Amino acid sequence: MPSRQLPPPEKTFSVTVWFQRPPDCPLRVEILIENDNTWMRSWNVYCEPEDPAAQWITERGVLENMNDPASYELALRCIRECASNHPRCSPAAHAKLPTRVIDCSDPDRPRLFITEGAPDGYYVALSYVWGEDQPNRTTRGRLPSYLHGIEAQRIPKTIRDAIQGTHSLGLRYLWVDAFCIIQDSDEDKAAEIATIRTIFRCAYLTIIAANAKKVSEGFLDCMFIHNSPSTLPFRCPDGGIGTIYAQSRSDTPPQPINTRAWCLEERILSTRALWYCTPTLQYECQTAHVNVDGNPNMSKPRDGIPRLPNYIFTPKLPTIPKMTPEEAEEQADQAWQSILRLYTRRDLTKPRDRLLALSGVVEYFHTFWNKSSYLAGLWKHQLPGCLLWRVECGDPEPRPTYRAPSWSWAAVDGEISSQMVTYSGAVCAVKTCYAEPKSHVNPYGEVMEGVLQLDVIIRRVVWDPVECELFEVDGQPAGVQDDYRSDRGEIGFVTVDAAEEVSSLKCEVTAAVLVQNSTLLHGILLVPTPLDIPTPKEGLSEVTGTYRRIGTFTTSFCDREVWLGTQRQVVTIV
Repeated sequence: MPSRQLPPPEKTFSVTVWFQRPPDCPLRVEILIENDNTWMRSWNVYCEPEDPAAQWITERGVLENMNDPASYELALRCIRECASNHPRCSPAAHAKLPTRVIDCSDPDRPRLFITEGAPDGYYVALSYVWGEDQPNRTTRGRLPSYLHGIEAQRIPKTIRDAIQGTHSLGLRYLWVDAFCIIQDSDEDKAAEIATIRTIFRCAYLTIIAANAKKVSEGFLDCMFIHNSPSTLPFRCPDGGIGTIYAQSRSDTPPQPINTRAWCLEERILSTRALWYCTPTLQYECQTAHVNVDGNPNMSKPRDGIPRLPNYIFTPKLPTIPKMTPEEAEEQADQAWQSILRLYTRRDLTKPRDRLLALSGVVEYFHTFWNKSSYLAGLWKHQLPGCLLWRVECGDPEPRPTYRAPSWSWAAVDGEISSQMVTYSGAVCAVKTCYAEPKSHVNPYGEVMEGVLQLDVIIRRVVWDPVECELFEVDGQPAGVQDDYRSDRGEIGFVTVDAAEEVSSLKCEVTAAVLVQNSTLLHGILLVPTPLDIPTPKEGLSEVTGTYRRIGTFTTSFCDREVWLGTQRQVVTIV
């Protein structure tokens, strides 16, 4: 092996050879070299299929050419294996085609096809990063000519690669947002975005261009530059001599697609997908995530993305494991929390799409939570615990222009944690809660307004925005346990939703207590706002003043009896 990959000669070190057999994968051999727990390096061991050692060393080199006939045949083999032997996966079936698709029969001269009246069939969907403007995207003016053909030079490389891939897989139709949605028609965009969940869920296959950071790059020719493998002789058990390769393990670069919010929904909704990543081609379904060649040497399979419970997507599958309603509810809650956290850490080109880019996943959850209501990012059956969402650590972003009520996580930027959605120790009551969708074509997308009324314990407190601490207001009944308070006298701690403009280092705000446990009280911080409620709603109590949320708090040192003994009031939050 190259000397630069080994410890200095004066050092002693240990060599360990690991033999592993991951499920449904060949035997994996790994060499590990350590030096007093201060230096460690590992290599994956493989050989060529024709080598005498191949009978015993069954791992092969990583498939790097993702655009040759062998790669497509391996991909098709994975799809056939899934259809035949994966009872948890939905069977591949003809589906109603999207409104428009690209006909890939001639990849050198593709054309748009309007599917009205066409029979059901198979189609491929493309998930990719735009990363830049697409000046030749479909518009009302270009649509007529695109129905006769689209010149190849007008199509960005990533989409050309997807057209080639669709054709090479023996499929005819491809759905791509930039060409299959009329981009200068708000009406068409609203209608098509409302069907995104169906488009990706019903696609025969999704091509995920994970390795391209912009649409002009393409994904079929992406090569991962790594160190050349070391060559070693191998004495076979039958006495023959073979050749094996030791490839230094290295972290693969982040996949650009994992930074984009829209792409998370597309991946979650896809039944089957080809994952064109660095450094190889992988297949993903509801059962497996594997390299198409079966090689176990791969990057992190799902990047922390949960597989949704099958009963949410395919409630009639006979293979659904038996579980109680409570167990199914808990599993769905956990999936929602994980998705929300992963989604909100990703980027949006248009921040106003904060609700819209998750609406397809939300619609599927609503088929399971069909007795609940979706309220601008929150679920009615999870109130009031889900109101305790918080922005994860880091400097808070400025509060954006209005796109959701302040009690919704969609009102602010940043990664959201919602671990208290199922909290049972409620000490408040939800009087009413509603959100008015901007478009009834997609009721899970943007909202125009929202109102929340709580019958809740409220107390005046002093907020220190620098230290993120709470203090009692002078003149109130004692609410502090002196035995536990620090020299500063704080009673709790605050997580702010956004950077707020404050007139002083400390200011008075309103604390609304939502839930309790054995030692702590949790709630939200409110400030008055002049925002009017334009339309009275059924069930809305008389509004004497409105508040907006600015953060969450936990009181660690307050006197619980004093706080919980405070008279409850009805407050209106917008």
